[in-house]
Amino acid sequence: MKELYGTSLTRRLLWALGLGLGAMVLVPFVMVWVNSLTGLTETAAAPLTVSLRMLETTGWSWQRLLAAELGAAFAFGASVGLAVPPMEGSGRGVAVRTAVHLILSSGLFALLCAACGLMPAVWQGWLVVLGLYWFAYAVVWLLRYLRWHSELQSIRRELGLMPKKTAGPALGGLGPYVLLAVGVELAGPPVLRLLERGIDVPVLTGLFYPFLMLPFFCLCSGWAAGRRLSVPLALGYGVLCAILTVPHVFLLYNSSALFQTGVAAAFALAGMLAGLLTRRKKRG
Repeated sequence: MKELYGTSLTRRLLWALGLGLGAMVLVPFVMVWVNSLTGLTETAAAPLTVSLRMLETTGWSWQRLLAAELGAAFAFGASVGLAVPPMEGSGRGVAVRTAVHLILSSGLFALLCAACGLMPAVWQGWLVVLGLYWFAYAVVWLLRYLRWHSELQSIRRELGLMPKKTAGPALGGLGPYVLLAVGVELAGPPVLRLLERGIDVPVLTGLFYPFLMLPFFCLCSGWAAGRRLSVPLALGYGVLCAILTVPHVFLLYNSSALFQTGVAAAFALAGMLAGLLTRRKKRG
């Protein structure tokens, strides 16, 4: 079994199967939570696991809509498991396969959101929802690339292809994570504010960024830092994620947005602890 799992194709297929089944389990719980927020109650004609709006739009039975929802969830989860690693093949080959995978997985994500009744009626809303997925995709891809690049340099040093002591990334490997955090936390909110210019309610900067994008980024990057960096550097990265939220509290928001500092620190710390535990388990 170990030899079978060790093959790249088999490992990827197992990831696809596992994530597909996991999405099938997770999505109904998400729908129950979403419907409960709107004050809906479960009835014989419309359980909380499906969208009442989609039932009215399609005219389907709730069983048929639930089957479509679960099918879309499995397809999207499986597509995530088949994501293209940023290190297999030439640069051009990786770029082409990544672009194809992004297009296909984006379509499946849109299909899943539509089945769950989470897609807005206007095309601008579709771009916002897909933009959240593209943001998550880019963050995960970049973090995987940083991990692969670091491991490749370590192998080269062990083989004598690189000097043992080189300038390398700044601060023992912290440099790329710092640049990524600066790009997301300092450049992200102004770009989102420009996109929502002329809109009365700042949904992007007031809802999506502090409650979805910022926690997701800090959790994922904290996990990656915890796996690759020493404990002091990982802790320093968590503190940095919190500090980088402060400037825009006064430039774009007001003092009520200081909670973003706590959000960044908490999720970066949680990710770092998960990364440290993963590294310790791997070494064990």
